[in-house]
Amino acid sequence: MSEPEPQGSNPDEAVSTEGDERAADTSEIDAAIGRYLRASGESAQYSSTAESVLSQFETWLRRRGKDSFAAFEDEGEQLLRRYADRLAQRVEAGGISASSAGTYFNVISGFLSFCVRDGDLLRNPALSNRAREPLPRDDREPDRQFWSPDVRRRLVQYTNDRAYKAIEADGMDAHGEVRDRALVHVIAYTGVRGAEVFRVSGDDREGRQGLTWDRVDTDAWTFRVWGKAQEWEDVSVPKQAREALQRWRTVQNPPSGTWPVFPTSHAPSKYAAARETLGEERANALLEDADVDDVLRDRGIAPPAVTTEGVRRILERVAQATGVDVDGKPPLPHGARRGLGDELYRTDRGLAQDVLRHKSLSTTREAYSYIEAEELGERVGDVLSEDP
Repeated sequence: MSEPEPQGSNPDEAVSTEGDERAADTSEIDAAIGRYLRASGESAQYSSTAESVLSQFETWLRRRGKDSFAAFEDEGEQLLRRYADRLAQRVEAGGISASSAGTYFNVISGFLSFCVRDGDLLRNPALSNRAREPLPRDDREPDRQFWSPDVRRRLVQYTNDRAYKAIEADGMDAHGEVRDRALVHVIAYTGVRGAEVFRVSGDDREGRQGLTWDRVDTDAWTFRVWGKAQEWEDVSVPKQAREALQRWRTVQNPPSGTWPVFPTSHAPSKYAAARETLGEERANALLEDADVDDVLRDRGIAPPAVTTEGVRRILERVAQATGVDVDGKPPLPHGARRGLGDELYRTDRGLAQDVLRHKSLSTTREAYSYIEAEELGERVGDVLSEDP
């Protein structure tokens, strides 16, 4: 889910201003927002988005004198319709996208459904077609970027060559090059989602902090991830990615299973990890004459994993060095998953479903419906008697 886009240029300032406005007199709607955020059980990323969206909605209501649930009894549907129209105006002005407008309205609807369950409202007015009618349609073509076999081959070959040269020159100190090689191989060949193996900023759940070595089984060649279905799943590592991953483990030599498979190379993040665990004063004393990586290793402090944003930058750098692009843009991590699925689906539908870890074949078919359309056209052409 994307972060909300407040009216001002600085999101922090926008939220802060609204917070000051509410501080003088907390309304019952504001109090309900607090209960909802505490009870939602969602990720930190969703909670942050919901807090900002609902803060703006509450302020909008307050400015119109609608600071209690009584206002929803007679005109709730009209209020939500007016707010939907406000979101549509922001889309028209270029402030937010149509998909963001839909997301914000759905956050508000989720909050109002909570209020119904909590006894504040008799019904959720945001669920009516009349209330939602002004929302703009999101007619964008979905992003279907995928790596072709040639793109995959060139990215893999570049990281292979770069890692081998670094090992010849630096031996066991060739950390960055060997890590990036393993990273590209895992993305290219396993069909894993980026959020399953790299750290997701703003999401503090265990399965979103990056893959750790204690979840990698190099005997069975699988690793466990927190999947899209919100449960632990096993990912298979094909033979094309095994040597790169094993070589990286040897070079990294992780001191414990809690070490991330793909740690960040962002120095400030590593310094922050040391200070958070050791305390500011003690960490500064140790770091004064020592490398931060040595301090983390000596003290058994696992560094943060590389973020999904960091991986995008790594791929962009590799693609630039190799002259590779996908439809004029740098290759994206999810494009590797789509490309692998495309290649597998054309050969074996069931294998594609298993590798992508879809719950049903219908999900896989929907994702690759264009392949079936292509094949259907060929079959129809074979049946018809006319020559082209």
